[in-house]
Amino acid sequence: MPMELNRRELKAQARERMRETRPPFWLLTLVYLLLTTGVSTLADLTGAAQFTFPPSSGDTLPLFLYLLILLYTTVMNFGYQIWALRVYRRQEAGYGTLIDGFSMAGQVLLMELYIFGCTLCWALAFGTAGGLALLLLNWLPPVLLVLLIYGAGFGIALWISYRYAMAPFLLMDRPEAGAIAPVRESVAMMQGWKWEYFKLDFSFFGWYLLNALLSLGVELAFILPAVLELLQATEVDPALLINGLELPWTAALLSTLIQVPLSLWLDPYVAIAHAGFYQARVQQAAAPPPVWDAPYDGPYSGPDL
Repeated sequence: MPMELNRRELKAQARERMRETRPPFWLLTLVYLLLTTGVSTLADLTGAAQFTFPPSSGDTLPLFLYLLILLYTTVMNFGYQIWALRVYRRQEAGYGTLIDGFSMAGQVLLMELYIFGCTLCWALAFGTAGGLALLLLNWLPPVLLVLLIYGAGFGIALWISYRYAMAPFLLMDRPEAGAIAPVRESVAMMQGWKWEYFKLDFSFFGWYLLNALLSLGVELAFILPAVLELLQATEVDPALLINGLELPWTAALLSTLIQVPLSLWLDPYVAIAHAGFYQARVQQAAAPPPVWDAPYDGPYSGPDL
């Protein structure tokens, strides 16, 4: 069996599922963003969850709030993935789906902690190998060496993350298997399929770039007048120039808000496409797919479960 996927068809199916969503995908995504990015941004702007490292004795509460928000958003992200998978399978998926992850929060957090540990081990292994490689490649021009380091680091980060990309979906389908089994099954499921997953992700690159440019445009609108005024002065104080490059909180807020309209369409599009990738891999596997808790009217033609 060739290890490739029809991305056009998969993305067309994702868009079709988005049109069928009730409540509308953009409204549910807005609620999700308010409950995750909105909460973390508010905590950051108010300074409630900011702390120094290593934390001092007076930083106990900010550290606690920071960790609490991190755990909360992790489980909420899992709930959004549940929603995406149910939407792709044409199952019932509403606002309550976003908090379904809290019923298995312990498993979700344990799975993410295990993934973090595996990722750290791989990063240390590649970092050690990369350090030895740099000793052998010190004859290269500095610019080329920097580009090589960044390129290799980006590729390795993608390779590691793609190993565990299917773990959340596997945990949704088979929570009784525990938090570690989905991670190991994801590694097996993605073996030979990372390149296809990368091509699916890369097909959304233009939309992400557009959103980033919109945000950058807002930031430049705040920064450029101050910088131009400083550059026109006869004597430029480096400290004033640095302060001129600091964004006010209003600029940071606007640069985030300007991305919201596109994100309300792009985030569910990508999430549902990822769910479709998982479903395609399940249906292509030799073993029967896991049992889901509601009827699924997709194209699976294997044995009845």
